[in-house]
Amino acid sequence: MKTPAKKNRWPLITVFLVIVLVGLSYAVWTHLHHGHAGAHDHSDHGAAALSLNDGKRWATDEPLRIGMQRIRDVVAQTLATSEPSALSPAQAKVLADTIQENVTYLIQNCKLEPKADATLHVLINELMTGAAAATANPASGDGALKLAQALREYPKYFDHPGWSPLPERRP
Repeated sequence: MKTPAKKNRWPLITVFLVIVLVGLSYAVWTHLHHGHAGAHDHSDHGAAALSLNDGKRWATDEPLRIGMQRIRDVVAQTLATSEPSALSPAQAKVLADTIQENVTYLIQNCKLEPKADATLHVLINELMTGAAAATANPASGDGALKLAQALREYPKYFDHPGWSPLPERRP
C-alpha cells in the first residue's frame, strides 16, 4: 500500500528535474553567450537568428558533425520507438541527458566562425528548450516535437555531409 508521502514523491522529483534542467540550460546559454568568448569573439554575432552564409549553408567541422549526429540518433530512435505524445519519463531523461552531454561537447569544441556559431546557438537553444519540455512533461509530446523541428532546421543552415534527415511523422 502506498503511503501519501510516497504517492506525492514523483511530482516533486519531476519538478526537481525540471529545475535542474532549466538551471543547466541557463548555464549553457550563459556560457554560449559569455563563457567561451576567448575561443572567438561573440560580439560580432548580431541578432540571434538562423542565417545562411551569403545564401549558402555554413561549413561544419568534425566536432559539430559528431555532436549533432549523436543528438539526431537519439531523437530518431526515440521517435521510432514511441509516439511523441507517449514518451516515458525514462525516455525523456535519455533525451535530455544525451542532448546536454552533446551540447557540452559542442561548446567545448566550438571552432566555427562567429556568424556560423551564432546560427548554431539558435539551434542549441531550441534543442535545450525541447529537452527541458520533454523532461517537464514527457506525455505532452511538445519536447520531442521541438527537438525534431530543430533537427529538421539544422541541415537547412549547415552543410553536414552524410546527414540523414529525420523521417516525417505520419498522423
